[in-house]
Amino acid sequence: MGLDELAISRRRCRVEDSAAHPSDISASHEELLQHPSNSDCDSLHIRRPLLLTVSSKNQIMKEKEDRSGRAAFVSRRTKIKCLCGIVAILILLGISFIAAAIGFYLKLQKDVEEVHETKAYLMGLVQQVNQAPELKWKAKYNPFGTRKKDHNFPFDKNSTAIREYLNRLSEFFNSEKMKQHLRELTEFPADSLPSEFDARRKWSYCSSLHNVPNQGGCGACYAVAAVGVASDRACIASNGTLQSMFSEEDVLGCCAVCGNCYGGDPLKALVYWVDEGLVTGGRDGCRPYSVDLSCGVPCSPAVYPLAEYRRKCYRQCQDIYFQYNYESDKHYGSMAYSMFPRTMSLDNKGSERVKLPTVIGYLNETSDEPLTDKEIRQIIMKELYLWGPMTMAFPVTEEFLHYSSGVFSPFPAANFSDRIVYWHVARLIGWGKYDGDNHYWLAVNSFGRHWGDDGVFRIDTQLLERFGLEYETALP
Repeated sequence: MGLDELAISRRRCRVEDSAAHPSDISASHEELLQHPSNSDCDSLHIRRPLLLTVSSKNQIMKEKEDRSGRAAFVSRRTKIKCLCGIVAILILLGISFIAAAIGFYLKLQKDVEEVHETKAYLMGLVQQVNQAPELKWKAKYNPFGTRKKDHNFPFDKNSTAIREYLNRLSEFFNSEKMKQHLRELTEFPADSLPSEFDARRKWSYCSSLHNVPNQGGCGACYAVAAVGVASDRACIASNGTLQSMFSEEDVLGCCAVCGNCYGGDPLKALVYWVDEGLVTGGRDGCRPYSVDLSCGVPCSPAVYPLAEYRRKCYRQCQDIYFQYNYESDKHYGSMAYSMFPRTMSLDNKGSERVKLPTVIGYLNETSDEPLTDKEIRQIIMKELYLWGPMTMAFPVTEEFLHYSSGVFSPFPAANFSDRIVYWHVARLIGWGKYDGDNHYWLAVNSFGRHWGDDGVFRIDTQLLERFGLEYETALP
């Protein structure tokens, strides 16, 4: 039966059914089975549910296919978006990498050019020094030399703690011990001083006096010099029975107000010796110096931040030093003081400064006439001759880092301040004269023995007298 015939037959059957059974339009499936008929209508009544079921299934399958198609489309679109995002990220990373590589290359080129320019400049400076007939010192090119540069190192000063130190300095200066010290200093005749003096010869039995320290990659010159002075004076006062070298690491790590790897104050370190005590140092003592020494002679200030990051306070001795514990290994001074008039800053900006009591300041105030440069120099010489070394602060210029021998003086004299790399502290151990009545100080530096004249240098006193610099010391 064709489709057209089937449709006509179905319409006819609906008409017949309506006429034969007006009250019951549809017959149940069971009645049809009980009254079989060969007519087309009967056949259609039996097959109609089957045809409707197949149609529904086809519709459901079609809907599923539509949904699957839409899901597949959405999935493909999501994958494409993810892929595009990944590609975009990779492109951005590639661009960033290329930009970083170009920036690194340009910086490297700039650094290389700067190194070559600095080397050429410093070698030219060394040549000028050695060719200047009026100079009394010689220079040797030092590959670890550097030019003036502002490193912007952070400083954090505790004004409360500093005021406590100031109070201690006032107590020291007003003590009976200081009064006795000032009497002995003034009563010693200046004409009894030798024209040349080296503390290493007078107190040759003190091993610390012959020590040339190396501060390494930390701006700890203040601690190294102050602890060296404490070690020297403790040995001298004991007539050589106390040969220990004290620990710079103890001051550097545990004295919160003294300073850090960016610099500090030797006077505060000496007050720390008096109030808190110092343990032994050196290679085999309680607290050896642990700062890296391989970075140069001297090391550049650029490496100081690493040492500052590692700086810690350990109140215990190294394992091999088992004979004493940290507290029982401490040695103490009796009083600390400054020789030359100076002030001390109370804040980070240096806007608030306080004048300190000093030996020369006191003697100048109690003198009938203001002290001359010669008289001031003689007071420092008497202090050194009677009790031993002291710290000495001075400005380090670019040419000083290439010092080899002789009596250092800045060259060229013009634009001296423009060449100051940093301020430095060394250990003053003697004096002498040259070219008639010209004077120099003999000092031990903290750059190791490979620098200068076996780690030692001589410097014209006019430089220090011109700047009115600092001399600090203490008594055991």
